[in-house]
Amino acid sequence: MLRSKTLMLFLVKALIIYGFLSVPLTFYDATYGSFYRKVAGVFFSKFRETGFVKFKEWKEPSTTHVNLGNYALVRPDGTSRTGFVDINTRYLGYIPTILLISLVLASPVPWKRKLIALISGLILVMLLLMFKQWIALLQLSEESPFLQLTNFTGTSKSILTFLNTFICTFSSSVLYFVVAIWLLVTFRVDDFKDQQVKK
Repeated sequence: MLRSKTLMLFLVKALIIYGFLSVPLTFYDATYGSFYRKVAGVFFSKFRETGFVKFKEWKEPSTTHVNLGNYALVRPDGTSRTGFVDINTRYLGYIPTILLISLVLASPVPWKRKLIALISGLILVMLLLMFKQWIALLQLSEESPFLQLTNFTGTSKSILTFLNTFICTFSSSVLYFVVAIWLLVTFRVDDFKDQQVKK
């Protein structure tokens, strides 16, 4: 266990960093929103066998408009009917990302380990967010049967519903995973043993 003084200093540092990064500035939302759309566009350039996904900035910098379509259903004039949903990239991805950054930078470990933890942690968080986005796209596809991209039944449909509810609907669940990622990439077992010996 970390000593009280170390723990208090960690909490103060984490709160200050998080408070600075969480200020609702347009620059933060626009920069992260653009980054999220580019990464998601790479991950979901193809969806299922014939599906496609478009991520576009919407009315606000923090809002992304997602269109899901099927190339197999494109009309001769090049148009097609798509399913769509608007997502808030600030709550979806930015908040979990700055939580990780705040926790890592405030952690009582050497800067070299902080840098390694920050890089590996950000990669894992982004993979987590892309997994969440994938589940959301599967759910959107199920809610738009005209797209003919998915047809889950029985157990598979129940699993999708559970994952969508737990991971997508309750956005706070992702924060628990972020905390777990922080602990995994930042600390070693010896860190806690050393604190116990010094106590």
